[in-house]
Amino acid sequence: MIQNKDNPKAILLILLGMTVFAVQDTFIKILSDDTNIYLIYFVRCLVGLSIIVIYLRVKKIPIIISTHYPLLTISRTIIFFLGFSLYYYSLTKLSMAVAITLFFVSPFFITILSMFIIKEKVGLRRWMAILVGFVGVYLVMNPNLKNFNIYLLFPIICAFCYAFTVVIQKKTSDKDSLFSQVIHIYISAMIFSIIIKSLFTHINFEPEIINQYKFLLTDWKIHNYVNFIMLITIGITGVTGFFCLFGAYIIGSPSVIAPFEYVMILYGILISWFIWDETLNFRGYIGLFFIITAGIYTYLREKKLNKKISIDKTLR
Repeated sequence: MIQNKDNPKAILLILLGMTVFAVQDTFIKILSDDTNIYLIYFVRCLVGLSIIVIYLRVKKIPIIISTHYPLLTISRTIIFFLGFSLYYYSLTKLSMAVAITLFFVSPFFITILSMFIIKEKVGLRRWMAILVGFVGVYLVMNPNLKNFNIYLLFPIICAFCYAFTVVIQKKTSDKDSLFSQVIHIYISAMIFSIIIKSLFTHINFEPEIINQYKFLLTDWKIHNYVNFIMLITIGITGVTGFFCLFGAYIIGSPSVIAPFEYVMILYGILISWFIWDETLNFRGYIGLFFIITAGIYTYLREKKLNKKISIDKTLR
């Protein structure tokens, strides 16, 4: 387990990372009115990949694309791409406050999947924390069975996919470096985006279908310089957030600094309120309290049990 070196600096890096991720999600939601999700995904990955390659060149770190775990790598990149496609699409249908809050069930999924994939033991107390966390999810979703909003499931599915990739990284990080695994995610996402664009190009959708799902089906066009700047910023913020999280988990104690990731929820609530005049309802805030409390307890329990929390954070 990595020992505590500089927790205050690590906390600042966590806060900075969550800040730039909040900017990224805000711009994605703004662009969703007239920009294809996979164009955003493609540019985001192209910019991020370029920055990482330049960084590795400057630091004289070998750029390794090959993997020792081809099947796991393919599975991880597909699931990661699917998960965040759903999350980004949910931003067009939900408030940022709700989407980000629901995404933060990922620590509970990480605990559950770790038990099955890498055979970690999960005791009664952590199971109780997971149960409390999912009660919080239910309160945030506030489901209406007669008119259920299926888009509420998208951030939760993304959280599961993200958790899967994190747990898989715990298995593959012994031979595949963090940078290699991030490069795999970027390159695969660009390839998947181009494939989807090619498929959709050869299908004639009805105008009403295109209008209903325009974030998926609209043409790959950058309509103005403002959109172009936001696209480039999304790529920069994505890779900046990655470097912040990576640096934080190297110099700090994971069990101490990880709970500060929940500041992202606060950003989501404030941004939703200021820009779109949206927020959680009363039940949602109670659910948010349950999710954060259970999540922090899970981190603290990890610390008490002296379990290794992976520092290999995937690029969100």
